Amino acid sequence: MEEKYEAIWLNIEEDDSSRVVHESYSKKLGRLEIIYQRADGCYLPYSYRKQRDHQWRLPVWCPENEKAILPTLEDAREYLSNFVASNT
Repeated sequence: MEEKYEAIWLNIEEDDSSRVVHESYSKKLGRLEIIYQRADGCYLPYSYRKQRDHQWRLPVWCPENEKAILPTLEDAREYLSNFVASNT
């Protein structure tokens, strides 16, 4: 657990077989986008929003989208772009 962009970050890909290959934060939208690359080469795109939690002083980053596994980084970026466009 760590502080990231004024909220608590809980890494959801905790098995260390995935690494972050893209990270983008929009303060205006209050949204954090992260794309992981798995050990098998596939990509996991996530969009996060800050949510208040009564246990913590800072908000917590919570995923907004369901888990998606995509074959290329470009596909993962397009997925996030489409997700954000339809959820803004």
